[in-house]
Amino acid sequence: MAEADSWQEIAKAKREAIAESIPQPWRIDAIPSAAEQRDVTGNYVHQWLSQEEIEITEMDAVDIVEKTSAGIWSAEDVARAFCHRASLAHQLVNCLLETFFDAAIEDAKQLDAYFAEHKTPIGPLHGLPVSLKDQFHIKGVETSMGYVGQKGTGRERVFESEMVKELRSLGAILFCKTSVPHTLMSGETMNNILGYTWNPKNRNLSAGGSSGGEGALIGLKGSPVGFGTDIGGSVRIPAAFNGLYGLRPSSGRLAYEGMSNSMDGQNSVLSVVGPISHSVASLKLLVQALLSQDPWLHDPLVHEIPWRHQYEQQTIDLINGSRRRPGNLAFGILEHDGQVTPHPPVQRAMKIIKETLRRLDHKIVNWEPPEHKRGVDICFRTWEFDGGADIHSSLKLSGEPVIPQVARLWGREPFQGFSASEIAATNVKKREYQKE
Repeated sequence: MAEADSWQEIAKAKREAIAESIPQPWRIDAIPSAAEQRDVTGNYVHQWLSQEEIEITEMDAVDIVEKTSAGIWSAEDVARAFCHRASLAHQLVNCLLETFFDAAIEDAKQLDAYFAEHKTPIGPLHGLPVSLKDQFHIKGVETSMGYVGQKGTGRERVFESEMVKELRSLGAILFCKTSVPHTLMSGETMNNILGYTWNPKNRNLSAGGSSGGEGALIGLKGSPVGFGTDIGGSVRIPAAFNGLYGLRPSSGRLAYEGMSNSMDGQNSVLSVVGPISHSVASLKLLVQALLSQDPWLHDPLVHEIPWRHQYEQQTIDLINGSRRRPGNLAFGILEHDGQVTPHPPVQRAMKIIKETLRRLDHKIVNWEPPEHKRGVDICFRTWEFDGGADIHSSLKLSGEPVIPQVARLWGREPFQGFSASEIAATNVKKREYQKE
């Protein structure tokens, strides 16, 4: 990175490099404004795809693996279809920070060669394209995490995050990394490299954050499944905003080892990795496959808990039994958290659920958890432990300004951090809150 380059010039060069990485035949000549075309999903994006590409990219992850693992579809055809649709998604909603389509297609060819020789898939995710939030390190690929100044440092190109290794060994095809707000600490996705990431169903609205690039991409079916991270809603928000399923696992469930992160070493409230997709079955496929890799042997923070088939079956039996014996299930319902009133459509949905459960004679428990505001206050304190030092030092690498969504909490300059005794006191409060 030349010292004379301004952050604007660096960001512009990066944007242009992403645009240039899209093959010429996949480029859209004239991109309509949101006023001209609000919803770019479904039939609208189909106009640039072949019938075969539509068939492949409209398929759920579980069904894709079923076909690639049986040799019905080649991994290469599947990879090309999703690389094409991801390229269209980026042009329409601004969701990709890194593309490595050529490498993905080469990986797919190797999977096809393996299948041709051995007549069996290489793993349970054989030929499944997987997108990743731009925190994962992949050899030969930059990781900016939304910061202009972290582009091109070179340190991110030489190794791979633990989950990346696991996904490769399972047969997944990695093909792109998605946009994030710099710092990762926002429920919207915006940075000074790409700008704003829009919701594909309504390009006047947000795709959510901080895994908003994943939400927008998967919402437009430019990826069948992807991985985001979540400390305060960063998987759940984009999943909800884009009509998808997302899983925020408990901390210590899936490998975070070797990933880039904000405020790394803040262990009071841990960020976790979780999948986003179009179905619960797809989430199960990914998590079950990853746990088969014994991630606790490679990440010291992962608990040694394999997929527990017996508990899964007990739950299934309980649900199936409720059909024969109505009323033997209990549901806790939280209608208001004391902080934020749910939007009318959410309230209506909750009402419908409650009425349906009553009609089926199930037990309803009005859940009254510990005060949410107190939990939120504790959580926000942990994010301020270092006085914004990590965030502001990353911004100063290029001199870029902090985005407004982040400035609300961390300001525009570092501030007085917490002492060791203050951190300890916060951790005690957190422990007491968890006990409640």
